[in-house]
This record gives sequence, structure tokens and C-alpha cells, in this order.
Amino acid sequence: MSSPTPAPTPAAGAAFAAPAQTTAPAIPFKRDTGADTSAFGGGAAGVLVVSLLAIAAVLVVRKRLGLGQPQQGGGRLVKVLESQRLGPRTLLSVVEFSGTRYLIAQGEHGISCVASTPAAGEP
Repeated sequence: MSSPTPAPTPAAGAAFAAPAQTTAPAIPFKRDTGADTSAFGGGAAGVLVVSLLAIAAVLVVRKRLGLGQPQQGGGRLVKVLESQRLGPRTLLSVVEFSGTRYLIAQGEHGISCVASTPAAGEP
């Protein structure tokens, strides 16, 4: 048979209960100072303003450097007048370059000039 376990003495009981009675220091939390909590409050408005200024700066630089749309009309040297697919891997194109029209064939074995004629005007 098993013998009964002795009851803990008051000194031993106090040692076990003491750590449970001590409290840890409180964790500090950020307190609300009553600032605006809307969608544009705080840093959101600043981020929006900086973003708009960055977009405006990029647009100004593009315009000054001429990086916008390609030049229309006389600035282009090569014009593709028409292209027609003849098969899944074959393309026939009419290209104008330096006052001459070229009939270009593109296939799986490469590109070749089939014919050339002086440009007469609009196709």
C-alpha cells in the first residue's frame, strides 16, 4: 500500500504561492492623441501629394526630352504599308523605305526581298 503524502508545511506553501502573487510591469501601449483617423489623415495625405509631384515631374522631363509619342509624318524612315499572313509561319509585307517600295517575304527559313518598285504615291 502506499503511504499518505505529507501535507506541505506553511513555509513550503508560501514559496510556491509567492511567484503567482507578483505582477509583471504593464506593457506600454500607444495612446490615441485625438488625431484625425480618416482615410486622408496622418501620412496618407503626404504620400498622395508626393506621388502627384513625382508624376508631374516625370511628365515634364518626358516633354522636355522629347520622349513622348513618336514623330508623325516625315520623321519616320521606314513605313510598313501592308502585311498579310500566308500561313502560320509565313508573312508577306509591303515596306516603303527611301522612296522605294519593297515586297518582303518572311518565313521559317528567313527574310527575303521578293520585289522592289519606286514609290508612286499612296497605296
